[in-house]
Amino acid sequence: MIRYTIFFLAIFLYSCQQSQSINKKCEEQIVVCFDHYQPKPYKTPGGSKHIPMPKVLYTDNTEVLREYMPEADFDTITLQLPEHFKELALNYRDFEFIYYPLMQGDTITISMDSLDYPILSSKHHPERNRIYNMNYELRKGRTHSGLEAKTCLGSDWVRIAQNIDVIRANNWTSLLMNYCPLDSLQSMFNSYKTAYTDTINLFKQQQIISDKIYNHYQYLLALKDYESRRMLNEDTAFYRRMEAGISDEYASYPSYHEYLDYYLWFTNQHIPTIRKSQGGSKDWCQTFDELSAKPFQPKSMQILLERCIKEISENFSAQDVNHYLDKYLQITQDTTLYNNIKGQYNLSADANQLLLEDIQGKTTNLSLLLKKHKGKVIYVDFWASWCVPCREEMTPSAKLRESYKGKDVVFVYLAYNDTKDSWKKAVKQEGMAEIENNFIITNSKNSKTLEAIKLELIPRYIIFDKQGSLVEMNAPRPSDEQATIIINKYLKQ
Repeated sequence: MIRYTIFFLAIFLYSCQQSQSINKKCEEQIVVCFDHYQPKPYKTPGGSKHIPMPKVLYTDNTEVLREYMPEADFDTITLQLPEHFKELALNYRDFEFIYYPLMQGDTITISMDSLDYPILSSKHHPERNRIYNMNYELRKGRTHSGLEAKTCLGSDWVRIAQNIDVIRANNWTSLLMNYCPLDSLQSMFNSYKTAYTDTINLFKQQQIISDKIYNHYQYLLALKDYESRRMLNEDTAFYRRMEAGISDEYASYPSYHEYLDYYLWFTNQHIPTIRKSQGGSKDWCQTFDELSAKPFQPKSMQILLERCIKEISENFSAQDVNHYLDKYLQITQDTTLYNNIKGQYNLSADANQLLLEDIQGKTTNLSLLLKKHKGKVIYVDFWASWCVPCREEMTPSAKLRESYKGKDVVFVYLAYNDTKDSWKKAVKQEGMAEIENNFIITNSKNSKTLEAIKLELIPRYIIFDKQGSLVEMNAPRPSDEQATIIINKYLKQ
């Protein structure tokens, strides 16, 4: 009898240990369920839009930033966390990210309201819903064009407000529809900040959030403040104020990557050659050199230099890219990005050809394409998934293509300085998956063909005649009525 008692006691203790282990494991993760979470593309009242951004961001166990897009009506991800909360980022309308410190051991369902704003619901702790949806309540009455005031203050709405007299004089309707006075935007944002601070103070007083989550909410408010300062800030040394907040301690937060983006923005305002250059893209090499001399911790340094490398890869020659890739590898020891960039831009490829790959992975080159379509007029569209003006031309391009259906005109789409994943997503979004002559350029960096046509800015359109000769170095874009006139000219020859 004693033997059986000991046996059952052992089983009971083992079961308890297993149960405790399972409970501990559950507490160390968060289950996120997406209920019909599929936000639609958005345009402001004046027609402004952004390139589609990742819908969900989080960091994995190695603190690497991951992107996620729920594909089904009901989808689930499980987040592992080393501390008592995990930050999740949800994209709103491709203009702004909302950051949620989700608490340990929770199961959360994410749906949308009628305006596609994320709504969070806790399965085990419904009392947390008011915390998770804090921003949803605070933004009411404090938005413009459906966006937070800080988003407008950190973007082109500032330029519209500063030039409103010219805009009115020219009756530029679309810009007028997006107009909001700067003092109104600032007032909305100040009201938001006051309400935000009052809310998190109340949560802390009621002891429904920990000190750590309280501090994190303060950090997120500071992040919003940095965004609001970007367009109006004239202090070229402002970046120094942000350097105190650069720490590997925050590397597990998706919001920290945005923090570092703002830091780079203000750093580039400090560099005169970047301030003078359009878009600040011409001297990312100088930015790299300045940053690499600073005493940042390893993870933060890698994130910053990785951004520089990506910009250098898009805007500089193969020689410069190779040079800075070697520098990057020496500083960070990160072979992953090094190999990815080498592969993405095919830096060791034959420079005498323009190498192409279609959506199925089949390869060809421009010379073979011209031979294949000899006897037809060829209209070539250089574009990229990240290029807003390029993508705005896709609808007019589809109409132009349809108007020449059955005629000796071939439309060729060549993605320039793009990644295969981003290109494929954009192809699907633009309804181009079934187009035969749709390629990504696999040696954008070292092709002498691109040097010969001096391809620096996109969108860019060129035309080859029926003999395969380049006859239009800068053809009209599809939305231009002249495009039809010029194509018809070569079609009649």
